[in-house]
Amino acid sequence: SARRPCCRPPASAQAAPPGRQGAMTAAPASGDGDRSRSPVQVASWQASNGYPDDTGSAHGSGTSRTNGSSCKGGLGSVDVPLQSGQPVQFWYEADPAHRATPLACPLPLTGCGPQIRQSHGWLEGTLTASWSLQNYDLNKMETWPFVLPSQSIMFKDRTSHKAPSALGPRRLQPWRVRLPSSEPPELSLLLVRWNGEHQINAGVEGDGGWGKFGCPPCDDYVSCMVSTGVYGHPALGGADRCQGSFEIFSLFVKHSRDMLESAPMAPWMVAHMKGRKKVSFWLLWPAEWEDAGGADYAGYIEKRAMFGTMRAYEAAGLRSGFPHPADLYELITSKSWLCSLALHPQAHCPAATLVSKGSVTGGGAAQAARKALTALEQIRRRNPFPCKPGERPAPSNINKNGVQKGVVKLGWSWEGRFVLSFESERELAQRLTEILTTPGCMASTCIVQEWVDFDFEMRLYFLPPDDWQPGVWLAPAKVECNSWGGFSEEGRPHTFRKLTEEQCLEWWEQDVDALKHATTEATELGQFLLAWLLCMDAQPVPMVRMDFMISRLGKGQARVVFGEYCELGACCLAWENGPPTIWRAALDSALK
Repeated sequence: SARRPCCRPPASAQAAPPGRQGAMTAAPASGDGDRSRSPVQVASWQASNGYPDDTGSAHGSGTSRTNGSSCKGGLGSVDVPLQSGQPVQFWYEADPAHRATPLACPLPLTGCGPQIRQSHGWLEGTLTASWSLQNYDLNKMETWPFVLPSQSIMFKDRTSHKAPSALGPRRLQPWRVRLPSSEPPELSLLLVRWNGEHQINAGVEGDGGWGKFGCPPCDDYVSCMVSTGVYGHPALGGADRCQGSFEIFSLFVKHSRDMLESAPMAPWMVAHMKGRKKVSFWLLWPAEWEDAGGADYAGYIEKRAMFGTMRAYEAAGLRSGFPHPADLYELITSKSWLCSLALHPQAHCPAATLVSKGSVTGGGAAQAARKALTALEQIRRRNPFPCKPGERPAPSNINKNGVQKGVVKLGWSWEGRFVLSFESERELAQRLTEILTTPGCMASTCIVQEWVDFDFEMRLYFLPPDDWQPGVWLAPAKVECNSWGGFSEEGRPHTFRKLTEEQCLEWWEQDVDALKHATTEATELGQFLLAWLLCMDAQPVPMVRMDFMISRLGKGQARVVFGEYCELGACCLAWENGPPTIWRAALDSALK
């Protein structure tokens, strides 16, 4: 399925996205290079970035206050005047999309390896001037609390090679400052993020694009996830988005070696986190390719390094909350389940088999192709695809007298890449050689699958509740459709297109009953497929996308073939509220 088209900018477009003009939503004091900001300018910047503003308003929350005194936990609720030198804690936040933002260094590592930084949380500081709520005026910045961050806390951005340094004093709104507290936050969140030479752009709108939020490894996606998902969660940001009951750390890696080197940090990282719940979000893509330079390879980590490190952090006590625990994430992205489910009648899967690289390079591609076709035929005979009398052959007409057409695909591949079609044994041998011997490819197997005739794809988004009871039928939260324009002469799929319900009905001659039948059939298949995932992991997935290939058989009738599991965080196509819905599901699960 298409996952990440058009997500990488050209080399000339490496600047920060428009509107990312600052690093902190606080108003720095003289010496921090930003004293010229007025309260209105500060609020305007925060509004453009989706963060709560220093006037007390929570952008997007529907709340409004005339001052910050009503925010819970801040000095706005303190009636007693505070003296200079009073220890306090201040709320620090930094936009994840701004690469030049100073971030706290809980572990000031040197060198060019993996880096751990903190972007959000309550940090230690000291009032440098006496302060009283009675003298506070929102429009007079000189009446705001004046806080010096602890000089033992070093700050450094994620890209420069400058040494970490302490921050100078800064003016902060009362809700961003509180008396020292040992109360733990509800959630400690570790974001595992890309920090390579080439940035990953948010992508494009329209067919083939990820939409306004971008894809998980890109900075804009992370920024929106924090400002919309974390701040917007009632247990974390509160009703006014000012509660600040969370802390966010980022583990930045540039390549697979960084990922491997970060594994020994896991026990220290878990011990450093203060939250009642601790969880990690892995915002990178595993792949079976050697690391390579260039924008086309940004965001990819060799799968053994990726999953090995995930398991190291899980073993240290840090759950993987996005996309899934390591074992399940590896299973889903490997696509090996295509072969595991091929003999299950309830799965409605095409016949599929694994072909090893050794059988192609050692025994000969022609022999490997011949055995693969024989295996597909055996699998199909053992599990005939459901086909009623009078219906056209299933799952394809061309293979009705024996398998001769299909596709070859790699696991841990994205964007519909490394999917090649074949129409004969000879062509299959060529595809096997091409896909398994490409320089840099580390795959030990590939998947050979029989051909499926279909009109378009139907993608169902399931969000099983944490208390999902056995036998309860689960409806998808959203259904989206798309089509492909076909395969090129080289065997590659092309021309991805999103479809509205109206376009689907136009394709099917306004056969509403057939589309309803396809949706019902796919949803029913989804119940079995969700249960199968529970065999792999007893904890229900917070979200999974299932792709089905559907075709119209006649008036009111449709055929549905299961195509793919897609992990939490997969592209939501035209579902604009999809990413926020997914973030909420992932955070709800993390807080359980």
